[in-house]
Amino acid sequence: MLETDRLDPSFRVLLREGSRRREATLEEFREWIAGFLAIGLVLAVPFYGLVSTPDFTLVEQSEAAELNTGLGGFGPPAVNPVAILTRLETNQLSPSDIRSVQTRLKESGFDPGPIDGLAGKRTLAALNAYRQSVRLTPALVVSRETIDALPVR
Repeated sequence: MLETDRLDPSFRVLLREGSRRREATLEEFREWIAGFLAIGLVLAVPFYGLVSTPDFTLVEQSEAAELNTGLGGFGPPAVNPVAILTRLETNQLSPSDIRSVQTRLKESGFDPGPIDGLAGKRTLAALNAYRQSVRLTPALVVSRETIDALPVR
């Protein structure tokens, strides 16, 4: 029998083909398993809705969890439209008010950008710089409440 250190080229081709087939079979097997898991999940969710009782839960109830409104899921949060409208009416500034604020900020040495009546990033940054100079907390929006500390011209 003839012994050589090199493999026969046809044998390498067979090894490659076997490896490719094995990988294809493993991939097909993984797809089957994923499909069965997906089917199980699809079947388990409606089943959970049918047998959901205080004794049977998938997740332990915590104090922070909100009550579920049944199979419909979460409901919209309660809204008080009167409070929202009141807040909008009291805090909203007109463009002329914002121009006045921008002018007062510019006269105080803080750059609000162009005096255009729009409360943008630069106006808010100038307002916060002024509020910081008089040891007030920064504001999130330009509103009637946040401009009370500005000097009157």
